[in-house]
Amino acid sequence: MTSEIKIEKKASEVIQPESVNEARQALQAKKDLSGANLEGLQLDNLHATGAIFRKTNLKNANLSHGLLISPNFYKTNATGAAVDRTVIVNGDLVKACFAEADLSESALVGANAEEADFHGANLRQAGLFGTNLCNANLTNANLANSRFAGVNVTGADFSGADMSRAKAYQVNWEQAKVPPEPLPEGFIQLPKWAWSAILGSFLGILGVIVYAILRRKSANS
Repeated sequence: MTSEIKIEKKASEVIQPESVNEARQALQAKKDLSGANLEGLQLDNLHATGAIFRKTNLKNANLSHGLLISPNFYKTNATGAAVDRTVIVNGDLVKACFAEADLSESALVGANAEEADFHGANLRQAGLFGTNLCNANLTNANLANSRFAGVNVTGADFSGADMSRAKAYQVNWEQAKVPPEPLPEGFIQLPKWAWSAILGSFLGILGVIVYAILRRKSANS
């Protein structure tokens, strides 16, 4: 079981943005939006580091085409949200609800999604790399053409999930509560040093992108 640190905020302490611009400014300033109601807000193309969405209402919100570094989605309700074509690096998605959400063509890199709910979510062509899906719910999820590498699926439920043309590397499907059927095909077998080099290159490119974004923001401020 995940050890939980209970951090409860009084209603008077919750930062509640009154507009999309206020929400974006708060996220860029790394303000704590725990418990805020951001339902349906258009937050697409968001580039943020350390965004705090803890227990936030993101139902039907738009977080597509974003780059989120170390975001906190703990127990967030993102049911039906659009998170497609978004890169989430080292995110806390523990017990978050992404049921019926669109995460197609997105990437979860080093994310902790233990006990997260992806029931009926669209993860078509998504990439999950070094992600923790321990006890996660992926029932009836669309994972067609998805890619798994170094993913922990212990206790995860893939009942009814569409895994057609999905591929995986270093994933022990026997540890899943309900493994996908059929099992994804394996990647081309490369030596471990090659995968380390590929991952290092990816993180290097990602670092350059983040640096460029920060430089551009500094120049415009």
